[in-house]
Amino acid sequence: MKLTESVKFIIDRLAASGYRADIVGGPVRDHLLGKTPSDYDLTTDAKPERVKEIFSDLRTVDIGMKHGTVALIIDGEQYEVTTYRIDGEYTDSRHPDSVSFTADIAEDLRRRDFTMNAIAYSPAYGITDPYGGERDIERRLIRAVGEPERRFTEDALRILRGARFAAVLGFEVEDATAEAMIRLSPLLKNVSAERIYTEWRKLLSGDCSYEVIEKFMPVIEVFLPELRRLALPPRESFLGCGYMARMISLFLSSGLSDPVSAFTAAMKRLRTDSHTAATGAAALSAIGEYDPSSSVGHALKKWGAEAILLAADAASALSEGRFYTRGEIEEYLSSGRPYRLSELAIGGAELLAIGFSGKRVGAELNGLLRRVIDGELENSAAALIKAAEAEI
Repeated sequence: MKLTESVKFIIDRLAASGYRADIVGGPVRDHLLGKTPSDYDLTTDAKPERVKEIFSDLRTVDIGMKHGTVALIIDGEQYEVTTYRIDGEYTDSRHPDSVSFTADIAEDLRRRDFTMNAIAYSPAYGITDPYGGERDIERRLIRAVGEPERRFTEDALRILRGARFAAVLGFEVEDATAEAMIRLSPLLKNVSAERIYTEWRKLLSGDCSYEVIEKFMPVIEVFLPELRRLALPPRESFLGCGYMARMISLFLSSGLSDPVSAFTAAMKRLRTDSHTAATGAAALSAIGEYDPSSSVGHALKKWGAEAILLAADAASALSEGRFYTRGEIEEYLSSGRPYRLSELAIGGAELLAIGFSGKRVGAELNGLLRRVIDGELENSAAALIKAAEAEI
């Protein structure tokens, strides 16, 4: 496994002090899948206080001393080093109430979620895989370490992580693991909305999200009850769109009487950013108010380019011709024709100069923009002023 110089430095310094250190979890899994790890988590038999002593010449951050984690800052990058540990009871379905440190790496790996993430690697010891994770990766199988019920009762977010891994990696979920994920899915109510939305977004972005949504709909309904009557759109058109368009299409396919309000409520509950909530709601509104006799320019004027493009993609995901196509929208946008007041060749100052005042200025500008969009007027100062003068 190819390691960065900083990671090798950490492992070598711990080894020089008499301790073992391994790369653990996702980076090892990614390596076995032929991917380059994006980051490196390290685990060691050195206790956190000892890690700080060994690296006393570096900046360290106590990001989780209680749970054995010290962050080392090397060349501006953060590397987390966690002591082998055994977790105590989980009374909140999310975090252990206590941890105890151990010198046995197999005990540390035993507490992890899935076998594919319970693998360690070091240059000195090679692969350490006491629970068959490498074999499961070869079989493209997601399997809980030990008893699935215990793993998911300990940390309910693992339920959604399992579905996300299936969607992103294209792995199957082992039967007992999948059954426990569905049966224990109500425990997700104990997980923060922000963490759920992060996993949901990754799941929905996966190349195999369609099959995962089909299989794990009882899990999804726990945090998105709006989708309980979902009839999935066609697979190919659904997967041909991005994450946001996929999500919008699900709300359009769930038999909701008011998808805009349902989406807005869901995004508020999941504590998404305001831009995501507003853009999604605008796209749904644009689809709901679509008028085939009205030009794309008017839709752009009312809803904005981002929302209209998203609406087009969502409509495409449904394989229904009930909205403008992305091609029509992009053609309008590339033509240079205006759809915003700021793009008109004149503004309020010019109208004030010829005698308009008060609210009539804004009303006249909007009227001129509508006529330019309809092709009745050229977007030039002379043409627009002439048309305005005729209405004084």
